[in-house]
Amino acid sequence: MEDLAEQYFNKGLDLLKHGQYTEAIASYDQAIAIKPDYAVACIHRGIALSKLGFYKEAIGSFDQAIVIKVNYALAWNNRGIALNGLFRYTEAIGSYDQAIAIKPDYANAWFNRGNTLYDLGRYSEADASYDKAIAINPDYAYAKKYREK
Repeated sequence: MEDLAEQYFNKGLDLLKHGQYTEAIASYDQAIAIKPDYAVACIHRGIALSKLGFYKEAIGSFDQAIVIKVNYALAWNNRGIALNGLFRYTEAIGSYDQAIAIKPDYANAWFNRGNTLYDLGRYSEADASYDKAIAINPDYAYAKKYREK
């Protein structure tokens, strides 16, 4: 059965990659129905929901992944992105901070944290987060671009 869950998950990845978000969600749902503790499928389901603008539902998927695997930095980072989409900036920063606590060299979480701080008008803190992302990954073009604002 796990092989079947993985097949649905992989199909979801392909659909997500091609912008077929609703179909991807259905595929992830099937994978999770077969394997309820499939944390990475929950995360990708949340990503597809976020792409459709269903941020509250996406947070539910990320929370489900976190219940399965509490120290899952990818889930915390994506949870922050969804919270940011709902303009819940303080909570978003908390999720990014949790991702960073789990994985201090998570450049993308530092970058996303910087974006949220920027949205709050906390520019020097945003710059510090961008700088941290660049220090971790010197080729992080987006972080360099945002840092130059």
